Amino acid sequence: MSHLLMRTGGAHFDEVAGLIERLDAEGIEHYQTDSGFWRLGVDALWVRNRDDAERAKQVLQEYQAQYQQEAQAQHHALHARGEAPSFIGQLWRHPIKMLLALAAVAAILAISLVPFMRGL
Repeated sequence: MSHLLMRTGGAHFDEVAGLIERLDAEGIEHYQTDSGFWRLGVDALWVRNRDDAERAKQVLQEYQAQYQQEAQAQHHALHARGEAPSFIGQLWRHPIKMLLALAAVAAILAISLVPFMRGL
């Protein structure tokens, strides 16, 4: 019977692809499901045999620790080069988009707070 290893809905494509490669290298039978057109299913990675579930969980934990270290190293490298995403950087690259987003936030705040400020 199949065993759920990981929900992949919020995972980055590279992370899922790397985990699939690692499971293939370990000889663990698995398959991937998607939620379908109507989003009624589940995006997940499954292990076919329940006997392999514990070994697959261990492979998952090891891979996620490695992936986290690599992602953090990449983020630190971007910061060191001054290329990390920031609010000021986004404002500089996409000024109209950012100003429209700020205007939308201000409008929502105004609509939310006006009823409470009428009594003041």
